[in-house]
Amino acid sequence: MKVTEHIEKAKGETLFSFEIIPPIKGRSIQELYDNIDPLMEFNPPFVDVTTSREEYVYIDRDGLLDKKLTRMRPGTVG
Repeated sequence: MKVTEHIEKAKGETLFSFEIIPPIKGRSIQELYDNIDPLMEFNPPFVDVTTSREEYVYIDRDGLLDKKLTRMRPGTVG
């Protein structure tokens, strides 16, 4: 169900949802589930797994800095 459908279905009542970030690259998906499980007692209509922001990493290449765009987490699609 789409978020907009949840809002329409609520008919003006307040909805609470949660937004979480995915685990850091190389870490287990179980970490994500461990964070979501305690929230389920609040019966949210949806949980949003957000993408992380992009970050720049500077790599030293013999005295010159090379600017590289990277993400620290895999993002929503990942």
